[in-house]
Amino acid sequence: MLIHRYILGNLAKLFLGACLVLYGVMLIVELVKLGRLITLRDVDVLALALVPMASIILPMALIFSILMVLEKLSVESEIIAMQACGIPKRSLYVPILALSFACMLLHMGIATFLGPLSMQQIKERLAARAPEKVFAFLNEKEFIDTFKGITLYIESVNQRTKTLGTVFIETTGKTHSVIAAQKGTLEARPTGILMKLSEGSVFMDAKKTTRYITFDEYDFLLDADLSRELSIRKNEVATQPQLARLIRENPQPKYVKEYHNRYAFPLISLILAVVGMRFGIQQPRSPRYTGMVVGIGTIVCYYLIFLMADRLVKGRSLDPVLGAWLPDAAFCLILAALWAKDRLPGRKGGS
Repeated sequence: MLIHRYILGNLAKLFLGACLVLYGVMLIVELVKLGRLITLRDVDVLALALVPMASIILPMALIFSILMVLEKLSVESEIIAMQACGIPKRSLYVPILALSFACMLLHMGIATFLGPLSMQQIKERLAARAPEKVFAFLNEKEFIDTFKGITLYIESVNQRTKTLGTVFIETTGKTHSVIAAQKGTLEARPTGILMKLSEGSVFMDAKKTTRYITFDEYDFLLDADLSRELSIRKNEVATQPQLARLIRENPQPKYVKEYHNRYAFPLISLILAVVGMRFGIQQPRSPRYTGMVVGIGTIVCYYLIFLMADRLVKGRSLDPVLGAWLPDAAFCLILAALWAKDRLPGRKGGS
């Protein structure tokens, strides 16, 4: 039908434009966050980061494109012209539902499979390049726990000469030790990051013995844990089958909720489509941009319910499965109440 192609064409243009703008904003945020880790050589990492970002960008671009198209059709009296030609208002909604359903399927594929695979690749590639970026993790006069099994404190870091001044290290494990050195350097090796200390001492405390030694030179390997720096959690790099196996081995509520979130969250595309259809069409004398305000408010409310459910699940006050589906259930009830209200005698439906 010609009218469907016309509306779908407008939706597609605005949807793609909104995606580009939102991706640009998200990339700037990621560059600020990872600026010390990302260089021009890491374009592949940024490209991989675009995939999981889509879980946030798709719903936002969808609701804005729906509201802007419906508001344009309302303001320019195109909807009135369509109705005068005998085209029912519900015909406007076919392309909107088609686009929202496509977004939901794409979102679900990213959440369950493509997103975790991208996170795995990001983690592996940055971990492989960690020795080259080791100085990006070092902050002067701060306790650093980026490296596995040790806590590091450095008085001064010279980025130009790649040297360290006054180094203190505490190791954990079977043997507890404290190492102090006047100077140090870091070198990238195929097997890891080699720290070379000079002019220092080591205090070791085993179960039954203690030992204190001094040294002129002392070398050991560091293992950088980039997951902590990038806030990459174990469940984020697991595809759905891997996450199901992880739940069988360790059924923590956060894993169970994450598993169901990947099916529940994509349904926001259909919810936003219904919200857009309900509030997008403007009356001739209604205030401009009412639909946009409703759209932003819907996203914020959904996020607040999501956070509330997440906190309740973490506090063991709510079942993780129920917590995952709570935002969808709450909005379905709200939309059902609005639909029933529109059907009351004497009222005209807003959609």
